[in-house]
Amino acid sequence: MTGNPSIALVGLGEVGTVFAGELLARRVELRVASRESVRASSSAKRLGIEFESDIARAVSAADIVLLTITGDGLRDVVSKIAPVLREEAILADLTAAAPQEVISAAAMLGEGRARFVDVAIMGAVSLHGIRTPLLASGELATVFAARMNALGFSVSAREGSAVGDASSLKLLRSLFAKGLDALVLESMLAAEALGLRHDLVELLSDFDQRPLRDHIDMYLRTHLPHAPRRLVEMELAQTQLKSLRLPSLTTRATIDRYRRTAELVQRDTPISSSMDAAMALRWLLAAELGAAEQEEI
Repeated sequence: MTGNPSIALVGLGEVGTVFAGELLARRVELRVASRESVRASSSAKRLGIEFESDIARAVSAADIVLLTITGDGLRDVVSKIAPVLREEAILADLTAAAPQEVISAAAMLGEGRARFVDVAIMGAVSLHGIRTPLLASGELATVFAARMNALGFSVSAREGSAVGDASSLKLLRSLFAKGLDALVLESMLAAEALGLRHDLVELLSDFDQRPLRDHIDMYLRTHLPHAPRRLVEMELAQTQLKSLRLPSLTTRATIDRYRRTAELVQRDTPISSSMDAAMALRWLLAAELGAAEQEEI
């Protein structure tokens, strides 16, 4: 492809409306398809466009197709696109479908499955617009990133990635970020009840002194040998929460994690005191998978 690609956008919800407006402002050749709804009609009127209800007709001539629909409609929409998708066109899935659903949708392209790019939205589109960080995976992810970044998008992609990687990473990031969110809330609730919230925030200032990756490395290195001691400490923290008549939801889960690790360390291959973060993580992964096999018997 040379010059700006022609783009078809399927789904005129919040994300689709923002991206369509940005692309139109850049005078990109754009066709939009959407199911009939009050919201889609309102968005089309605001953008000054008419949208197609026939998805196949809207995407048949496009160089790049952007799916900004909800994840539950992914395979149905791809089934309509697959027969008419141009031989060199890229089909980019920006839905929040589960990784396995994304992989299944890509398989619907048959021999053309390499043209399917898995794209995870990693920020608030309503806030960042076309500059919202996007993570792309798949055989043509780097090609997609280059074409879209030339239009002002912010797409990152790694060579050698597979469809499903971006969707999986989005969920893994949510596992970390939302888990941290819940943990911060529970600890701050207790601190507020004790009148010590500002003191606790100040006490946590040491976390500002090192990059996040250093903290992750430290937790992975020290988790195995210190799980029993940390278990006792968290049980005391749970007692404190109970005394404040506060629920210990994330604390209880943390106790379960430390107890589980302590049990695995006791019954599995002895751990080495010289394990680095990667070795410790591999040891625990193998122990967890081994335990899961035994529990299934």
